[in-house]
Amino acid sequence: MTEKAYIFQRLKKVSRGNILIDEPLSGHTSFKIGGPADIYIQPVDQEDVVQVIEFCNREGIPRLVIGNGTNMLVSDDGWRGVVIDISKAFSHLADKGNVITAGAGVTLKKLIRYCRERGLAGLEALAGIPGQVGGGLVLNAGAFGTEIMEHVISVRLLNGEGRMELWKRNEIKAGYRKTNLPVSSILIEAQFALLEGNPKAMEMFEDGILKKRRAKQPLSLPSAGSVFKRPPNDFAGRLIEEAGLKGFRIGDAMVSRKHANFIVNCHLASARDVMRVIEEVRETVKSRFGVTLEPEIHLIGFGT
Repeated sequence: MTEKAYIFQRLKKVSRGNILIDEPLSGHTSFKIGGPADIYIQPVDQEDVVQVIEFCNREGIPRLVIGNGTNMLVSDDGWRGVVIDISKAFSHLADKGNVITAGAGVTLKKLIRYCRERGLAGLEALAGIPGQVGGGLVLNAGAFGTEIMEHVISVRLLNGEGRMELWKRNEIKAGYRKTNLPVSSILIEAQFALLEGNPKAMEMFEDGILKKRRAKQPLSLPSAGSVFKRPPNDFAGRLIEEAGLKGFRIGDAMVSRKHANFIVNCHLASARDVMRVIEEVRETVKSRFGVTLEPEIHLIGFGT
């Protein structure tokens, strides 16, 4: 029996989730890029997630948590270990008064629609961000002057040992595309305090946001969103465009002609293609402007 088959058989005894061997991660990322995961599992609920965490800890197996695979580039070699997809385990939504409780696996699109239907305002500016609540919280997702942490009351998470922790908002330090939430943790849910709003007015505002995104962003091709963080007092897209890199291409990976801070998968780009484009962009911008661009996307399986 191979090591993967052994892990598969052991996991089947502790988890009720769907488990696959050598599952291509290209089918689970917005980039449509990524090699196979040794083991890919979709736990069914919180208890199931805890069982998988404890199993990985006992066996010393590396684990990677994903939602809908946005904001990441997975290497062509994939992931040597267990990939835990929380999309089904934490997909709950509930409301009480002006407070919304949203599972980490809920998409931001679904959360915003749920709030609008109940006339609860505050998150509309995040319309069009293609991630889930968990990833949005870890990165403090934001757009058009709004950041998701502005409306958070508390966050529940599983720590590296699988124990539940409650983090209140005053314990969470949030900045531009970052928080102090532990990287080894798995988010379960968050509570949001929102304001009374008019559903029709909210929908009109969201439509305006989505129209702006469609006009400026290459939404027709696979990507991971903005590749680089905004440098102090400037914009990564402006620097990349000024460096003459719009349309720069290696293989099927290309700097978008529509928005220079997007790298798009034109057809069958490899992770190596994308990484070579990222490196060329960083080197050229550093040489031209003396600015070191910091990646916003997570680089998975590259050994760094």
